[in-house]
Amino acid sequence: MTMQALNQLVARSIIDPAIVQSFSTGRIGELISDLDFSAELRERLSGLKASSWAEYAVLAYRVVKATERATVRVELPSPAEGLLPEQRKSGEERVA
Repeated sequence: MTMQALNQLVARSIIDPAIVQSFSTGRIGELISDLDFSAELRERLSGLKASSWAEYAVLAYRVVKATERATVRVELPSPAEGLLPEQRKSGEERVA
């Protein structure tokens, strides 16, 4: 969800010059407070130092991507598991 929030911010910056102006004046923290970032991530994104909006967007992407990788993903079994006969049974002789 955090990558989606970052995408929303960058997309808004294309059509809304207030985003880039807020970045230029050092008030990016106010803008990202409305988005779906955790408090820790919001703090990290607010503290990023960049000389341009494009550089900030790249740095923010790296921070968000690293945060998403750190999140443990649930590993689900394959849907085919249990549907196929086990191989050891196929080798047994069957007598009627």
